Amino acid sequence: MTQEQSISININSTELVKFCDKLLKRSRDINKTHDSLVTLQTFISVFAQSSHGTEAYEEISSTLDTITDQSRRALLEKNTIDLISALSQCNAAFLAAIHTPLSRNGFYEILKSAITELSDDDISLVMLWSANWIKEAKQLATDASEYPDAMDFITAGISIEEFQAMSDIDRVLNG
Repeated sequence: MTQEQSISININSTELVKFCDKLLKRSRDINKTHDSLVTLQTFISVFAQSSHGTEAYEEISSTLDTITDQSRRALLEKNTIDLISALSQCNAAFLAAIHTPLSRNGFYEILKSAITELSDDDISLVMLWSANWIKEAKQLATDASEYPDAMDFITAGISIEEFQAMSDIDRVLNG
């Protein structure tokens, strides 16, 4: 059996900050950049296991946590702005594109922020639109189903992602 080859990587917080700053400045898509930072965080955690608990590791880990938190906030800000636009346009496909990659908690967080930026009239419009959209989607899916107690969204031509996004919006607004 041959011996497995390996390499060593040296990381210090100063160079890590420089690298991450370049990554963030060059970013055209905060979603991908944030995912990259989370991947880097995982990579360092996995491949630096022998250093866990050391002062150097803790400094690197803390530095990367701070940078990743910054990118997460930037991502949530961008998604909030996009959500305000999607809600104002009553655009289910745009809402689904925002909703799908987020956790439910992340989506609820940006939805609450977005609602504070909308006028009362806009909120009333979105409440009415979401309630009607959900009602119509359920009816179409029920009518498309071969079974009386089931819904068939695919046959009805309704995107599951759109239905989930609209359901979450309706749940929050019409609760």
